Amino acid sequence: MIFSTAALAQNYPTRPLRIISPFAAGGSNDVVARLVGARLGEALGQQIIVENRAGAGGVVGTEFGARAAADGYTLTMVTNATLAIVPALQKTPYDPLRDFAPVGLVGTSPYVVVVHPAVPARTIQQLVTLVKSRPQQVEFGSGGIGTPGHLAGAMLNTMTGARMIHVPYKAGNLALNDLLGGHISVTFSNTITVSELIKAGRVRALAATSARRISAFPDLPTVAESGVPGYEFALSLGLATPAATPAAIVMQLNKSLVKSLQDKILHQRFAAQSIEVLTSTPQEFAEKIRRDIDVYAKLVKTAGARAE
Repeated sequence: MIFSTAALAQNYPTRPLRIISPFAAGGSNDVVARLVGARLGEALGQQIIVENRAGAGGVVGTEFGARAAADGYTLTMVTNATLAIVPALQKTPYDPLRDFAPVGLVGTSPYVVVVHPAVPARTIQQLVTLVKSRPQQVEFGSGGIGTPGHLAGAMLNTMTGARMIHVPYKAGNLALNDLLGGHISVTFSNTITVSELIKAGRVRALAATSARRISAFPDLPTVAESGVPGYEFALSLGLATPAATPAAIVMQLNKSLVKSLQDKILHQRFAAQSIEVLTSTPQEFAEKIRRDIDVYAKLVKTAGARAE
């Protein structure tokens, strides 16, 4: 018997759903997936289970989500890292445009430019001047080649003509440890990772990488405000389903997602993770993915980045 997609959508959902988080439990992707999953489940009237499938910088779980049944019961927490940055660095077993049906944006998480307290720079412009006065001497660390921390620094180099030297580590926390020890000068770190270190004076924050100031540090200027107009770098998160998911189900998921993201308690919990809630239509999210792919492809080429 053949059922129309409209009939399927009308009865949807009839059983629990799952959200694939392509990173380990406890990380920002996982935390967001669980917070959103709880509210989205309430809006849909079904339980949502978060399933962690970590590996290869998010590639393993993202591919799993792309290959799942296109019935609306498996969503994937995707980011501009897994859909734009990683594919710009290496061939992935999924096509970010062909294999996914975007449901909607969920939020954005900015980075903060931080330096060791001994670094004689208190603004982005002072840092740029310092780097230009000390060619090949000022190092910035990241969690590896092609990671957001690497590309955020590469973008600053490109837009200012500065030439900070990139030092890749196997994980972002290792780069931060070396910053604390004074072995490197700069990192571009997730806000939640360095928030307490900033407050304790163990690192100095120079600017936020986002388009707008962040609520956790309202007095901290953005990089763009600090003399680098147009600079913007943030991790964006959203939900997607396999590409063949019926459009009526995608729209129903989007409607429920937007409704769930209006919850004030959710906003507070996101803020505690230094994440700003964002909503969109599926079409707007798809357009953002396309823009991100173009932007990061160019940035990776300019930075000369290669997958490790």
